[in-house]
Amino acid sequence: MAEDQIREALADIYGEMNEGGLLCCTLDTVNADGMDVSIQVMAETINLAPYPFAEDPLTRFELSGATEGLEGLELDLVDWDANAFATVGTAGNDPADIARLIDRTFVKVLGCTPDYALSVSSEDLA
Repeated sequence: MAEDQIREALADIYGEMNEGGLLCCTLDTVNADGMDVSIQVMAETINLAPYPFAEDPLTRFELSGATEGLEGLELDLVDWDANAFATVGTAGNDPADIARLIDRTFVKVLGCTPDYALSVSSEDLA
């Protein structure tokens, strides 16, 4: 299950090793249309690239069902460029909820099949 893999990949992002908050985890896959999609995760944000929509990302999350069942999740729109990228603030949320949101975002927003395969990489941006 991708959600478990995501949770494991994010352990360092939300752990003591990331005191400065500059670790970045990139999760890459290919959606059902054959397009490369990725989500970069930092301690307080997620970044979707590409974000192939003209509408506000928070609206897209809600309308697609990506946030369904995550009522306690608080998200802030940090920055976005229609049809290019979207950066969403996730500060203060439970890491397990962030992992669940990311999994659902790959499927419900970015168009991946439920059995998508992830490639994971991490880097320190310090």
